[in-house]
Amino acid sequence: MQGQIYRKYPFWSLAGPFLGFLAIQTGVQSIIQLAIELPYLLDAYTELMRETAAGSIPAAQEIMDVYVQTAAPALRLIAAHQAEIAAAASGATLVLTGILFAKDRKLEKRCGMMPPGRASAGKYWMLLVFGAAGSPAATCLMAMAQAAFADNAYQQTSAGVYAASFPVQVICLGILIPLAEEMMFRGILYKRYRERQDFWYSALCSAILFSFMHTNMTQMVYTFLLGLMLAYVYEKFGSFCAPLILHILMNTVSLVLTWAGGFAFLSRDPLLLAAAAVGGAFICSVMFVLIQRIRPGNTDPNIG
Repeated sequence: MQGQIYRKYPFWSLAGPFLGFLAIQTGVQSIIQLAIELPYLLDAYTELMRETAAGSIPAAQEIMDVYVQTAAPALRLIAAHQAEIAAAASGATLVLTGILFAKDRKLEKRCGMMPPGRASAGKYWMLLVFGAAGSPAATCLMAMAQAAFADNAYQQTSAGVYAASFPVQVICLGILIPLAEEMMFRGILYKRYRERQDFWYSALCSAILFSFMHTNMTQMVYTFLLGLMLAYVYEKFGSFCAPLILHILMNTVSLVLTWAGGFAFLSRDPLLLAAAAVGGAFICSVMFVLIQRIRPGNTDPNIG
């Protein structure tokens, strides 16, 4: 796959989509939050104008206090709907990534690039097992290391996203957000890195950018390692469906186990927690060895 596409501006072919992705997400999220806050802020403004008209001119601190008190319900509302807001912001990026994804595939055809060999549908059971075992194993390992409990930013993020109802969590966090992230970080960035670079360089760069999107250290470490694995299965299976399925499965299994109380049950007993972590890691290791043996054709021999 290397060396067959030469873009006029290679830096901007990578930076442009990433910055556009960030801008769309930030812009949509800001617009939604402003739409929630605006009625409350207008109420505060109306109250202050009423006091001013009555001859009472509030001090600067009083004005600030009124705005803070009036905006408090809006901030609580935003916190309670973090999952929906994040999903809406991620979903908005699909317009950009969908257009770029389609253009890149057409460009590959025009340049005469051979499509990657694809693993047969019968191989996808490995991803299902890997995702089902990997998600609880990773969570249990973080709990054993006390990483999640010591990370206040992670705790605040988790509290916000898990405030939504379970069906909303599955739709937003289990499906829509993974789809948007895979379109950007594997479908666009990883594939564009691979136009000129080897697998490991492309996987590392796309994984670093993927982890950068997450705001706390626990998630950054987890998503960096996940990003490497998602790039690996993309390369091995030769299809965008492979990392998408694995990402959706990892997120959804975590949501289901949290909702069903599985992690709460395991965390009561350190031995159970350790057994789940070790058992899940062992199953993932076996699946990784099986995935490593996939040779659908046109696969970089340097990745093993």
